[in-house]
Amino acid sequence: MAKRAAPPVVKSRILPREEYPAELLTGSPGSYPPDVRFVAVHPLGTYHVEHHGAGHHAAYFTPKRRGSRAKNVGGANSLRGALVRISHHEDELVSPDAPRERGQNGPVSIYSLGQRTAGKKTPTDLDREIEEFLRSHPE
Repeated sequence: MAKRAAPPVVKSRILPREEYPAELLTGSPGSYPPDVRFVAVHPLGTYHVEHHGAGHHAAYFTPKRRGSRAKNVGGANSLRGALVRISHHEDELVSPDAPRERGQNGPVSIYSLGQRTAGKKTPTDLDREIEEFLRSHPE
């Protein structure tokens, strides 16, 4: 039986509010500037969370490729929920070969689609940074 390679070590960091990129803080002409609550720099791109009002937080991922746009990776009713969406998205990028629920073997919950079926995600640097952020910023 062949040994599986360990997932690569991924270094990331959460930016303080003073270091947020200017392109995230400025809105398009004629619109309000976005209310950015969280920014994390990852080797594959940048994650950020915007508060859209009425308790809705949207999580976005912008790849490092030049000219790429932010992709909505999930929405939630709280900042904690949006950070969980970021963690799941990072798992899909870092470990794309992990076995995931596709719904091809009978009925499954819609919430389990795309989630790992075997094993747990090994905590990455971003997960540890998020935990530290949540401890220092209680909702």
